[in-house]
Amino acid sequence: MAEASRDQPLSNAELRAWQGMLSAHTILLKELDQRLRAEHALAVSEFDVLITLFNAGDQRLRMTDLAAAIMLTPAGLTHMVTRLERDRLVQRTIDPADRRSYLVSLTAAGRSRLDAARSTHNDVIRTRFTHRLSRQQLRQLADIWGSVLGR
Repeated sequence: MAEASRDQPLSNAELRAWQGMLSAHTILLKELDQRLRAEHALAVSEFDVLITLFNAGDQRLRMTDLAAAIMLTPAGLTHMVTRLERDRLVQRTIDPADRRSYLVSLTAAGRSRLDAARSTHNDVIRTRFTHRLSRQQLRQLADIWGSVLGR
């Protein structure tokens, strides 16, 4: 694709691609958040914390690593972890390797809530997004996101 100068307006294709990404993101997150809250008493951001911890090697991460993984500020994560800890879905402990840091671990109750919520999460993603694409389109889109994100 020819490189446009920084001060040129976005082309029609650039604008449609950008607006499509923003619209899809907004619509999917809104429905996902509504369904997770209604069916599992979890916000989508809380689900992200639980699934990120579940996928971590030993189901725990340092607070700073968790904040980076879910793209939250350290202060925002601290508030969220406090709420999740109150609901006994996660546990915070001092990191024995660096006593200035905390580790956040997924609890049994957190795994249980995550297991229940995962089917709702997957249903929304499939119904509103992936099942609307052919296998080829899905592979192409995955490759496109890899290019956009520099992976």
